[in-house]
Amino acid sequence: MKLCDACGSPKAHILMGGAAICSQCDPDVQAEIKRLHAENKPVNVMHIAKRIFRKTHSSGNYLLRDIPEEIWTKAQHRAVDDKVSLRDLLLQALHAYLA
Repeated sequence: MKLCDACGSPKAHILMGGAAICSQCDPDVQAEIKRLHAENKPVNVMHIAKRIFRKTHSSGNYLLRDIPEEIWTKAQHRAVDDKVSLRDLLLQALHAYLA
C-alpha cells in the first residue's frame, strides 16, 4: 500500500515524478504542474505534493522519543524491505490502527 504524498491517504495509485498521488489530489497536483510549466519554472512533483500536504495538514511535526531500539531497528529494516519511507510505514500503521 502506497500513501499519497499530497494528503497521506492510503489510496495512492498514480505515480509521477517519484511521488505517489491519489485520484483526489491529482487535479491539484496537475494544476500546479501546469502553472509551473506556464511560468517556465522547473517542476518537481514530490515538492508539489509535499507543499500541498503541509498546507492541508498544518498540524505540525512530531518527534517520537524513547522508542525501544529493537522495535526501531525492525521498523527500519521493514521499511527497506517494503521499499517505503519510515514516514509511510508509520502512517500505514496509524491508518490500520484507526480503521
